[in-house]
Amino acid sequence: MAQKYEEVAEIGNGAYGTVYKARDLQNEGRFVALKRVRIVNSEEGIPLSTIREIALLKQIDNFSHENIVR
Repeated sequence: MAQKYEEVAEIGNGAYGTVYKARDLQNEGRFVALKRVRIVNSEEGIPLSTIREIALLKQIDNFSHENIVR
């Protein structure tokens, strides 16, 4: 990740992770939002809410938008 993006500032954080303003080093230095998902692993496994968040983020692949970096 460090070779593709340079974190510039923290935009916000919540229950599922932290969102950063980052520079895309492989795309002319364009600014992007980079989300690091917090995965808490317990004795019961990964929480269902975390699995739902990851599933929703994966659905973004079905959308075409200039602000979504693949």
